[in-house]
Amino acid sequence: YLSGVVLTPEVLDLLSNALESTHFKTFSLTMNNLGRDGIKFALEYFQNNTILEYFCLDHNQITHEDDVHRLCEIVKEHPSIDMLNLVGCCGEGINGYNMLCSIMTSGESKLKRIDFICNDVSTGGSTFISDFLATNPILENLILSYNCLDDNDAISIASELRYNTNLRLINLENNLITNAGCKALRKAVFDDSSLNTAAESNHTCFIYYTEDERLECEINGDTETYDSFERKAARGKKIYSVLSSRNRE
Repeated sequence: YLSGVVLTPEVLDLLSNALESTHFKTFSLTMNNLGRDGIKFALEYFQNNTILEYFCLDHNQITHEDDVHRLCEIVKEHPSIDMLNLVGCCGEGINGYNMLCSIMTSGESKLKRIDFICNDVSTGGSTFISDFLATNPILENLILSYNCLDDNDAISIASELRYNTNLRLINLENNLITNAGCKALRKAVFDDSSLNTAAESNHTCFIYYTEDERLECEINGDTETYDSFERKAARGKKIYSVLSSRNRE
């Protein structure tokens, strides 16, 4: 883990030599002002380290499409990677949404977690994210907070969550989602219109999407955080909530 350390060309040369035969399962670079040479160094290490499971470029901006393409090719061919942290990585000239779609496609059969916060992701009406989730890939955690997703995106994602049994967590906080999108997301994981719809809701996915902690807790089976989320218990709590509301009436 190297956080907040500026990696000059001289330091990059030293690291390249030192890491040539040293392989870690985790490689994390955070706010290092890498520049193009630093990004190339990180990708080179990623490609050559066959046991790497977690790769992080947190707030180190990628500014060349060639580097995005190379990253995706490495993910596609890598034998062990399953987590990517690309928070704040889209630099000038890089389309965040296109990069996300490429990453998801490349890692379809291997990535279990993608952190893609603060990358100005705006779909422009495209439904790739929801279409991808509908295929039920192995992806378990998708972190898309602080982007530019809107109500249409939320509605599209919500409609496909019913077909997904692998996703455990999706974070859509601090996007452009208003009440309409929130209602759709709520209905996907807790449709309280009847006992049957409550029982048939998605009970495997925990959703962060609103600053209303009380509402967020309610739709996720009276669970405040993902860490304490129990999927089997969530279904029962949702059904109990419907029954309780009927008794109050």
